Amino acid sequence: MIVKVGFDYEDDIEYMICPANVGRNINQLQRDFWTWLYNRENHHPYWEIHYQDEEGNPVYGVSYGTDAFVYWLNNVRFTKGKKVARLIEVPKTPPKKTIRF
Repeated sequence: MIVKVGFDYEDDIEYMICPANVGRNINQLQRDFWTWLYNRENHHPYWEIHYQDEEGNPVYGVSYGTDAFVYWLNNVRFTKGKKVARLIEVPKTPPKKTIRF
């Protein structure tokens, strides 16, 4: 299944391909991804220091794209060794689902 992934800007669109059983649940998977992404106990490369507070302690934020979602699907959510999602340049068929970050 082709999934269209949009971000803040209209031109900022990517596409991913995944099995139909993954695509049917893409909205719930997106919510689960956000829960994982913003959990400070999860060590992933998407954390960035946003600023330092008055006491010099770092305040973190996240910086990510569709590649982070694909990484999470393939390595965290579905871990049986088979890749379930990948980015594609231009779909040959229209997307069946759309999500926005």
